[in-house]
Amino acid sequence: MPTISSASIIQMKSVDLWYDKGKPAETWALRNINMEIKKGEYVAFFGPSGCGKTTLLYTLAGIEQPQQGEVLINGKDITHLSKRELAIYRQVGVGIVFQQFNLIPSITVLDNVALPLSFLGMGISLKRRHEEATRLLERLGIKDLAERHPYELSGGQQQRVGIARALANNPPIIVADEPLGNLDSENANKVLEFLKELNEKDGRTIIMVTHEAWSLRDCKRVFYMRDGSIIKVEIPKAPAETAKAALSTYLYKELHPELSSNEAIAKSLAHLLLRGYSIEEVKRFEFFLKQRFNNQIESDLFATLLDKPFKDGGVGLWRTKVEKITKWTEDIIKQKKGLEAVEKELAANPFSSIQEEVDRIRAWLLNEYKGKINDIQRLRLDEIIGERIRKIISSADFRKVLSLSKSKFGVGLSYRAAQRLAEKIDTILGVDPSEKLAQETI
Repeated sequence: MPTISSASIIQMKSVDLWYDKGKPAETWALRNINMEIKKGEYVAFFGPSGCGKTTLLYTLAGIEQPQQGEVLINGKDITHLSKRELAIYRQVGVGIVFQQFNLIPSITVLDNVALPLSFLGMGISLKRRHEEATRLLERLGIKDLAERHPYELSGGQQQRVGIARALANNPPIIVADEPLGNLDSENANKVLEFLKELNEKDGRTIIMVTHEAWSLRDCKRVFYMRDGSIIKVEIPKAPAETAKAALSTYLYKELHPELSSNEAIAKSLAHLLLRGYSIEEVKRFEFFLKQRFNNQIESDLFATLLDKPFKDGGVGLWRTKVEKITKWTEDIIKQKKGLEAVEKELAANPFSSIQEEVDRIRAWLLNEYKGKINDIQRLRLDEIIGERIRKIISSADFRKVLSLSKSKFGVGLSYRAAQRLAEKIDTILGVDPSEKLAQETI
């Protein structure tokens, strides 16, 4: 294993980056970032969606420009480079592995990998470019895919092509933005093994952005982020302990605890469905909800009690309202049962895949949504649903990312739609409305 140099290859000094400063939509992506990375390190920036980790990565890669501070690569501040100088830096100084692969669909795999070599302006012949691209494809075990087009490949194959392309100009730094986000577990492990090999055998500096704790297994240092700031830096005692440490010291200690009892769900649902009703009506409705959630009354009796006049011991709702609420309640019970099973699985094995549950909850959240979401929005939504299930992000953070624009790495929903979806998932998670209000005012 190569020795890590004592010299810093990357330094960030007092870096701030914001969008729409002074406007109602003001968003601080990075706040007072100070850190350094030594040559030959394998580090990760870890945290929930919207915490600024991807923006930080793009700042290191020269894609984003901070308004304040210094970004030093080998001692040179890239914030003062011209557009041409930045382009050269991105071509030879850093290799970027994107979550969305970003391959050109109209050209072959071989030409996708060879393409960066054509930007060097050194008169490299097409034959030489293809030879180098073939060598890289062979190293990644996908030489046989050279003449295919990206749309003919699986996600795992496309990601390996993306890594080969990032290596084409032999950059000393590899930055990987959620490189496992679109991969199944088998292909994700292959990518992690190759990143490890690039670090240990080639001596390259690897910088990964991730929100998946298990993917930190080979990292030598972890920068924990929240709200655009680095809140902690951890040097694991052993790589195998990294993911475990991330879960135990960050996910469950640093973030807001939340209720998950039937009482909390009843309170949340009562608050959601009976807005505008009197305190006495809401309290009685909440009491019947608790009984239904605890299976002390059946669905038919629950509906009868909602329909019954208030003076006779019921809630006194209109028949159409009763039908809607009864349907909602049974739906919540169904969703809650599925979630409880997942929570038990995560308690036994924190690294278990929950994609099936995420798919189910996404479909439920969107079943009344009238708009359309594209593939990138769906992937972003899946990511933050998974983070809510794992208790990585709070209710307020979930709402924020839902309404944050796509250009700022949010889902890009309207404020009203974001509120509605957040309320629905809060209900099955049992978030107490008073606790949620406290979170949003922190």
